[in-house]
Amino acid sequence: MLPERVARARDLCARWVTEGHTPTLGVCVARRGVVVLNEAFGVLGPGPDSRPLERGALFPVMSITKPITATLVMQLVEDGLLGLNRPAKDYLPEISGDGTDEILVHHLLTHTTGYPFQIDPPWIEHRAKKLAAGFKAPPCPEGLDPIIHQWLSLFWDAPRVARVGEVMVYSSHNYELLAEIVRRLSGRGLEDVARERIFDPLGMHDTYYVVPESESHRVVQRAPDIPFGNPEEPVLPCIGSRQWQRTPYGGAGAFSTPRDMAVFGQMFLNRGRYGDARILSPAAVAAMTRDQVPGLGALLLNLVMERASWGYGWQIVSPTKWKYFDGSLQPLGTFGHPGAGGVNYWIDRDHELVGAYFEVTTRLNPDYNLLWNFDLFQNAITAAVED
Repeated sequence: MLPERVARARDLCARWVTEGHTPTLGVCVARRGVVVLNEAFGVLGPGPDSRPLERGALFPVMSITKPITATLVMQLVEDGLLGLNRPAKDYLPEISGDGTDEILVHHLLTHTTGYPFQIDPPWIEHRAKKLAAGFKAPPCPEGLDPIIHQWLSLFWDAPRVARVGEVMVYSSHNYELLAEIVRRLSGRGLEDVARERIFDPLGMHDTYYVVPESESHRVVQRAPDIPFGNPEEPVLPCIGSRQWQRTPYGGAGAFSTPRDMAVFGQMFLNRGRYGDARILSPAAVAAMTRDQVPGLGALLLNLVMERASWGYGWQIVSPTKWKYFDGSLQPLGTFGHPGAGGVNYWIDRDHELVGAYFEVTTRLNPDYNLLWNFDLFQNAITAAVED
């Protein structure tokens, strides 16, 4: 890596904070397993008395959670406990609705079930209709978080907007169902399973599905007038709240640091191994990081894409351009995942590069695109590679 170009990327980050693009930004980049940039800029939260952001601050990583949950799923596949080509109903018989017999675990991982996104009108209408009719969840099973239980009970019969395998429709519901499969097959909650099988072996001691009360003071907070910061907002969740911190959503519930997520990415770059820890087999890594939906398009709210290019838990860079989500210099086959609120990270096998960019995004456009600077940072880092 060219030091002067890495310094340029760092200076860009500092400038984006001082110029008001974002109040909070953490980044971490590693090349060939060596950290070349690990910095924090701005403040931990709003208000004149907020502390400066530290590198150990915990960001709600939102949909970056999905590759972690997908890793837990693939570990069960390796254990011989789960088959991706088996119906999801084999593991979750409560799933109901026309066509749901055709949903395989594969379709959950690749968002090809037809379930809509959670702020799409069909989803909101389904929830409102059931609650207006006096819906009450059955008693919560032991070991299941009550908020997750309420979610699952409301949406076992969730509406679908496409046939199974017809198109990729991005939906966190797929990953709540996967998380429940993990819980049932392992007999434990996501936090406990992930701590034993991923976080502790990798030294990811600052990553949680459930943030302990003792660590809550480290969580990045948002002002109530920016996206994902208002607890009264009916559509977008308040993702720094204590309730969010303690709810183990399989699709969006994790909290982490840029460095921890860079370690997770390095494990994938190393084909499933990090140091002495073997997390996944090379075969599982290969399956997760190749396009599992060739020929299918994608729908994300108002965004219609000709080619989805999605693996098991990962977005795969293809010739299709995702507005604001991708840089301009990354090789085809680079993989990563964005998260609501301004977080993203990527793994570039050609350049042996892992990067994490976590900002507090202050603006969305009408299509809910994040108006962040991730793509610009990704370009500056990739341009720093010399060989």
